[in-house]
Amino acid sequence: MALQTTRLITISREFGAGGSDLANELRSRLGWRVLDRDLVHLVAERLRLDETTVEHLDEHPPSFIARIANVLIIPQPDHISYAPPSDLASADRIAEASRAVITKEVQSLPIIVVGHGAQCIFADRVDAMHIRVVAPMNERLDRVVQRLGVDATQAAALLRRADDDRRAYVQRYFHQDLRNELLYDMLINTGRVSIGEAATVVAETVRNRDRG
Repeated sequence: MALQTTRLITISREFGAGGSDLANELRSRLGWRVLDRDLVHLVAERLRLDETTVEHLDEHPPSFIARIANVLIIPQPDHISYAPPSDLASADRIAEASRAVITKEVQSLPIIVVGHGAQCIFADRVDAMHIRVVAPMNERLDRVVQRLGVDATQAAALLRRADDDRRAYVQRYFHQDLRNELLYDMLINTGRVSIGEAATVVAETVRNRDRG
């Protein structure tokens, strides 16, 4: 049976594994739009919130609020506009808005969507390819240290928190285990395969499907 032409790629990723890098490489090779970090801007516009507020709560379950609440309610410089504490968006509200924005953006194909449970939102679409990007812990630590300029201890803490939050996010809003291999069409280990090599495989698979 021939596979449906692919017009949507979702990328689920471990923190520091290079999921955004893969999306950008695919943008160059396929010429597709990418919905990744600019989702924060679109959600902020939709909810009429400051982007910093949305970014703090983006792709996190409600339990994350307790860890950043003190930061959000500290008075900020006059040139930054924050919602008052009583109006701060909940993680549930931001997750709902994120799903609405993603669904709207996917009406215009082709597109690559990074994170936010997109593999679950579009699980039944025959024109979608779902990819999971992973890497060994030491490889991810090195990437985070280099990219963020933190030490190994800080990088390890960031990795644990981000991985835990992303798993909890998908569990809460989609009732799925993020690590379930059956959610994906392709699993890529960037500790063994470079971003460029991975992009070549994905792009060629898309083109092969187009050729039938």
